[in-house]
Amino acid sequence: MKHARIFAALWLVALLLIATPRPASAQQPGSLLIWPVNPVIEGDARAAALWLENPGKAPITLQVRIFAWAQQNGENVYAPQNDVVGTPPIVSIAPGERQLIRLTRTTPPPDVAEKPYRIVVDEVPTGTASAIPGASVSFRMRYSLPLFSYALADKPKARHAAPAPMPQIAWHVGADTGGRFLEIRNTGTNHARLTDVSFVAGPKKSPVAEGLLGYVLPGASMRWPLPNDADTAGELIATVNGAGGISIARRQE
Repeated sequence: MKHARIFAALWLVALLLIATPRPASAQQPGSLLIWPVNPVIEGDARAAALWLENPGKAPITLQVRIFAWAQQNGENVYAPQNDVVGTPPIVSIAPGERQLIRLTRTTPPPDVAEKPYRIVVDEVPTGTASAIPGASVSFRMRYSLPLFSYALADKPKARHAAPAPMPQIAWHVGADTGGRFLEIRNTGTNHARLTDVSFVAGPKKSPVAEGLLGYVLPGASMRWPLPNDADTAGELIATVNGAGGISIARRQE
């Protein structure tokens, strides 16, 4: 595994715009490597960088779009926007080559702590796929990454700045015609990225998601279906924004 070449820094800005970074891990099996996977545009920056790499044996053509991201009624909602643009929007990458996409903010930093977007990278089918030995069907792959644009800080960041505050999240279990679901509400000012989520009661552990469950944006709620055999007794334990073993409070109805 090419640990030094996979996803490292997408929205890093000026330094990444003039220096070629080394990815830190792979985006996913397929015909494209993308890094970083958690890009941000800091409040004192105008732009960040996204790197796309073609590890395959044939050229690929990609379209890059950036959407406004919201969450309503427990679901993700995307809409066109012009606050952040990705350039160039369409690229062709030769085998073994990489391409820099500049993510540029066209408006001032947001007046809230963070503003969420979603980057969508589509692989555009070309006529070259059919010429590859063994290839019979051309697939169009889609890659989606979160992007957060941050407000301008009151003070410049210290070299060893304190980590961002934890999101204010709480959960409850409900049911509808589709079965039981886990709902998590975020009343804080920054997003929650939830991974490795389980209900834990003493030595008993009932997993909800091994790996990424999803995001809950500030002021929003999200729902996820529960496995049929999920035991929802005990505490809900998760990794939240990279911090492991976090106990999420039960929501009081």
